Amino acid sequence: MSIKYYFEIGKNQKTLSEGLERVSGNQLLKKMWQKDGSVWTDDPRHHIVAANRLGWLDLPSKMHGESEALENFAESKVYRKITHIVHLGMGGSSLAPEVFYRTFGNAADYPELIVLDSTDPDYIDDILKRIDLKTTLFIVASKSGTTVETHSLAEFFYEGLSRIDTEIAANHFIAITDPGTVLQTEGEQKYGKVFINPSDIGGRYSALSYFGIVPFALLGKDLTRFLEKAHEEEKKCGPEMLPKDCDAVRLGVLLGGLAEAGINKLTIQTSPSLSTVGWWIEQLVAESTGKDGKGILPVNGAELTTPSFYSRDRVFVYMKLHGDIGLDKEEKLKVLMSSGFPVVRIEIDDVYELGGLLYQWEIATAAAASMMRIDPFDEPNVQESKDNTKRVLNNFKSTGKIEFDASPLFDGEVKVYGNIAASSDVQGILSNLLTGRKADDYLAVMAYLPRLQKVDELLSRLQAELRDRLKIPVTIGYGPRFLHSTGQFHKGGTKNGIFLQLVHQPEKDFAIPGESYTFSNLFLAQAVGDYLSLKSKEKPVVSIVLGGDFYRQLEEIIGKIK
Repeated sequence: MSIKYYFEIGKNQKTLSEGLERVSGNQLLKKMWQKDGSVWTDDPRHHIVAANRLGWLDLPSKMHGESEALENFAESKVYRKITHIVHLGMGGSSLAPEVFYRTFGNAADYPELIVLDSTDPDYIDDILKRIDLKTTLFIVASKSGTTVETHSLAEFFYEGLSRIDTEIAANHFIAITDPGTVLQTEGEQKYGKVFINPSDIGGRYSALSYFGIVPFALLGKDLTRFLEKAHEEEKKCGPEMLPKDCDAVRLGVLLGGLAEAGINKLTIQTSPSLSTVGWWIEQLVAESTGKDGKGILPVNGAELTTPSFYSRDRVFVYMKLHGDIGLDKEEKLKVLMSSGFPVVRIEIDDVYELGGLLYQWEIATAAAASMMRIDPFDEPNVQESKDNTKRVLNNFKSTGKIEFDASPLFDGEVKVYGNIAASSDVQGILSNLLTGRKADDYLAVMAYLPRLQKVDELLSRLQAELRDRLKIPVTIGYGPRFLHSTGQFHKGGTKNGIFLQLVHQPEKDFAIPGESYTFSNLFLAQAVGDYLSLKSKEKPVVSIVLGGDFYRQLEEIIGKIK
């Protein structure tokens, strides 16, 4: 069994060949393993960041010895009749666990896993209706230990369980964090178990650390086998390996080289069993490369169409589990190849090889960043939105108001804000946002909406309508989760983004223990903070604040796109 790569890249073979010569000359793999940041940038300040963020390289071999203890820990939770796991985390702390659950499911008698990476009180309410607090295990996952969303949710659920039984609360919470954090201290005082993760791993590179493998073990799946598959790929990318013999480096060199040549829209496609892997790759690539006015834009989840809808800045990567049915998608990829678009196909024989595939993407992303001379381990613009949210909340404490702007562009059943020309109706404002866009632009739809199936379906329709009208990449992200992933690219990446924010007003609300604001206030403040950050950078942005019947209003917005 193995992971097979097929590079069907036509005239772009030269980009790959020249790139491999370049990374061979600078000894990319050897220097990565030596924690030498010069392979990414000449700036010594970034060398320090890189040296403290490469602990993921040997994670598969390090974590292999943890399998038995983690599997025993998981069995103890089955014994205690745990029926659900609610994973509280953001970005790198939550995306891998969600992919693991969506890909593997849970073994018989093991709990269902629900990832809660939203402050939307309507979504929180939906989860409360699906679980019994007394039979739910909560994972509080935060590298920094101070992530506002994770901390707020942890306090909310801990207080709820404590009202039932203090002992139950202690036994039903575990934490995953870095050493020396506030969460470690609080967790050791209040929780049943605290897992201390290596500190030299960034969040988006932590899938094979405790942040990923603790939830994996709790699903009752074969963690040993999963890590063995990752370890096989680790050995193939060791310090003595030649870049041309490491498929992950070849992929990264191609993507980075193409991006340098202007082919920087990575269109991710998968077969059905791997349908959520793109979520994790999207964060890894966007947050690692989207800075300094550069970046590779991942376009995930969009249905394939005919070549005429794509500009020449596209590269397609298709990941397939052997035996999955995907003939329609594969036929469309063949047509794209014959039209000159570069396509990389990756096939895995066994779903457990997902462990190796994730490791390969980490190597590939680091290699792409080296080609682009970008530090893949910092995220300078992620903090910016956090700071804006904090300012909005501080202003709310003194004024009782959370506002996008002093006055909207349109004020009716919905309110519309933005930094583009006003109009007498919503359709006119959307036209002002969308008209005259260039072929190399992209549109990001930022959905501050509850993550529910009906919303997923509406957003998929919106994505298709926008793509068909504009013939540019259209990405979809739920807020506030994307603030910890693609939000970095939006603010620090290429300067050709157009931004459409959709914000609903939750029907439900819940107090946050110890705070003067509620979840609804926090949720809105995050949307406003994001909007203000984009606006301050003079990026074209429109925010549509929906009224009570937001499903109908979304339908109407989709109709206005046609």
